[in-house]
Amino acid sequence: MHYVSDAGIDNQDKPYAAQVEDMPDDEEYCPRYACEYDDALGHMDAQRPYAARVEDVPDDEEYFPRYAREYDEGPVADVLGKGETAFNKMKKVQDSLGGSTYSPFEDRDEWELAQWLINNVNQRATDEFLKLQVTRSRIRPSYRSNYKFMKTIDQLPTSPEWKCELVHAHGDDEDIGNDRGGDKDHTVGGEEMELWVRDPVACITELIGNPAFHGDIAYAPEKVYTDCQGSTRRYDEMWTGDWWWEMQRRLPSGGTVAPVILASDKTELSRFKGDKNAWPVYLSIGNLAKEVRRQPSRHASMLVGYLPVSKLESFDDNSIGQHRLFHYCMRRMVQPLVDAGRKGVEMVCADGKIRRVFPILAAYIGDHPEQCLVACCAENRCPKCLVPAKERGLNTAFQPRDQTHTTRTLHAQAAGLYPPEFVAQGLRPIFSPFWADLPHADIFTAITSDILHQLHQGIFKDHFKKWCIALVQRVFLAALVGAAPHPDVIKAGCNLLDFIYLAQYQSHTDRTLVALQQALDSFHAVKDIFIDLGCWEHFNVPKIHSLRHYVETIRSLGSLDGLNTETSERLHIDFAKKAYSASNRRDYLVQMTRWLQRQEAIIWFSSYLTWRLGNIQPEPQPADDCDRSDESDVPPEHPDALLNRTTLARPTRSFPAGLTYRISQRPQFPRRTVQYLQQKHGAVHFVHALQDFLCSTQTDGRQSFQPNINDRFSCFSNVVIQLPPHEHCMANRNLSARIRSHPQRDNGPRKPPTPARFDTVLTLFDEELLQHGGFHGLRIAEIRVIFKLPGHLGNYPHPLAYVHWFKPLTHFDRSVGMFRATRSTQQRLPNASIIPVHRLVQPCHLIPRFPNAAINPHWTQGHAMTDANVFYLNKYIDFSIFDRYQNHF
Repeated sequence: MHYVSDAGIDNQDKPYAAQVEDMPDDEEYCPRYACEYDDALGHMDAQRPYAARVEDVPDDEEYFPRYAREYDEGPVADVLGKGETAFNKMKKVQDSLGGSTYSPFEDRDEWELAQWLINNVNQRATDEFLKLQVTRSRIRPSYRSNYKFMKTIDQLPTSPEWKCELVHAHGDDEDIGNDRGGDKDHTVGGEEMELWVRDPVACITELIGNPAFHGDIAYAPEKVYTDCQGSTRRYDEMWTGDWWWEMQRRLPSGGTVAPVILASDKTELSRFKGDKNAWPVYLSIGNLAKEVRRQPSRHASMLVGYLPVSKLESFDDNSIGQHRLFHYCMRRMVQPLVDAGRKGVEMVCADGKIRRVFPILAAYIGDHPEQCLVACCAENRCPKCLVPAKERGLNTAFQPRDQTHTTRTLHAQAAGLYPPEFVAQGLRPIFSPFWADLPHADIFTAITSDILHQLHQGIFKDHFKKWCIALVQRVFLAALVGAAPHPDVIKAGCNLLDFIYLAQYQSHTDRTLVALQQALDSFHAVKDIFIDLGCWEHFNVPKIHSLRHYVETIRSLGSLDGLNTETSERLHIDFAKKAYSASNRRDYLVQMTRWLQRQEAIIWFSSYLTWRLGNIQPEPQPADDCDRSDESDVPPEHPDALLNRTTLARPTRSFPAGLTYRISQRPQFPRRTVQYLQQKHGAVHFVHALQDFLCSTQTDGRQSFQPNINDRFSCFSNVVIQLPPHEHCMANRNLSARIRSHPQRDNGPRKPPTPARFDTVLTLFDEELLQHGGFHGLRIAEIRVIFKLPGHLGNYPHPLAYVHWFKPLTHFDRSVGMFRATRSTQQRLPNASIIPVHRLVQPCHLIPRFPNAAINPHWTQGHAMTDANVFYLNKYIDFSIFDRYQNHF
């Protein structure tokens, strides 16, 4: 498994970038049993031979404060009573019938067999399996054929049912999406299509009332701050943005907002042949935490419809017909949201309480063509503002689109008045947009910024990469330092990459949003250099203009990681491609909906069993009680803080910053000689460095054996270190990094040898300076040997690392926005030391500096670190290093 940076750049060919990976819950080594080092006892309490060692190194507790101000402008999310969730109803039915917890299945074994069959085996193979003699005589399930098996599955509670509605279209495009003809039933000389839908209000009821989401759901807005004075806002979840707060003011007193998130995207179903397509529409709600919505396995998004896909060959202008068909079908699909958004609907929520919920469209996720389709504008226009088609490359704020004014303009155009705004605003003749009647909704503010298509695949891949290739091939920022004919090329690249990384933060503050805007302004200030050098003709590009709306979208709806098209792209696998594969490819939509209905039934019943068997934690205490008991814990950091103590709660969670590591109990390279380490690992000062380390750690005054060249050391090929928590991106993730240190390894005659790899790491050098943030108190080291101290040399509890130091990070190259790193030497030999592995903070990536754009062909994997003299500490290898750069100055 190779490392892929957060920017999506494959780093397999960069030999000294340590791998960053999600730390698995299950241990990797086999066998692997965790045990902790007891400082009081001074020994390892190993439970089993060859057990992996997990050592927690104590450190000062550190957290990222979150002070929440609850909505204080009136009652919100009033509880109307207590109700029964779907899980409670299922339990009552099972208890009344006296059946098994696994009913309609006889027991757990039969349920697990059914779960495995429905998820992994097609219906023909299922029927053959159930009719085998061994299955009937030994397993003896209650279902003896696939027909009876499906009948049993259909007894499970299901999600809202699917409905198929027929849509008729004439060659006259006025018959689609126009109130004067769109609702008529035309069957002669036209085209008949199927619209598969289910009630979106019922889907919202299921999501907000699912007990599996209890603890990850919010019912009221709040404003979150990083300090108890309330001076710096934090934006991450949707309920921390301004949209929910403003929407709460519009609703009746005590109402509960359910921010509706819609996403649509047409996708291909057939892989290598055919032209089968589907146009799924997904729905989720902003009450759920974005970390839950981003995990497909949590099933926090529901499929609410398949839009018809047709070429509309009977139309003279089929593009206009397709646009009107989209809005007509979407209008029929979201019609239940109109009354529900105006009057509210009483729903049983995940905590078992009844609230009046107002589902309001808050966000619409799609790529640029989809956004323009939704906004009823041409694709050379911005779907959010009125920027002229020729001025999209300017860094200027333009008037936002107004939904009421746009609707009036479309109606005037339909009436034959031909208002000049219709052409000036780049509108399309879609006279009945689906969002026109949705209460309290503003479709133009609901359209979200898209990191995947606008930044990664758009600005960087489709534009910036081409600009750079026009200057020098196969190199980017570091190589351009010597190759760029003008320093503004480097500045433009740095500012653009800064914007891309800042936009991906999972938690923003006022400070990061200011930095985001500054990066955009700085890019626009120097971007014309690409025109001057003849690399590009103009910047009149929709995706470049779209960057203007990132800050306002984050302030309104929260961080963009919960509103990205990556989620809908991933949902295509479960809701479209797998469903199509389960069909016989003929009349496939009806088969897809039936398959999805059964899959959702299995998922629902699995969640119910988890709840029924007591694996979901009980309901926590009310927030009011917690706030009252914790008020005294808020430190009065400022006199004004006393004014806010009644509205600003204490930090809602904290994140320990103690460094941890994980290493194999059995060394991969046992009993290696000093001569081997000097030749294969380049550890030329190994004995002297170990002598200095032992002298510095001896505190009891006893004389021990001194290391010499005849000693043997057991070495490890890697160590996994726990990364420190990250305020903006890693606060909720358990990330680790594998640090490798091994010489070249022979793989036999059929495969090339594995190159030597000695990773570079930021190490803890000065604990006092570390408190200043950034790279203060840290120093780069190259890990040459990872080993454990032999028993005759002492009893040190932690593994050790022999390192070659780089000079302290003092030379910041403003032309590229990175620190220069050079090796530290003593008498022209590497400056070496031995340090315990718990002082390794995180991996880092060094980029060789290419002098005068000359790329040395010998700088390949295994040679670049030894042949190059000057390096750059890569700012963009991961978010943690990037954030250290942001906090250093």
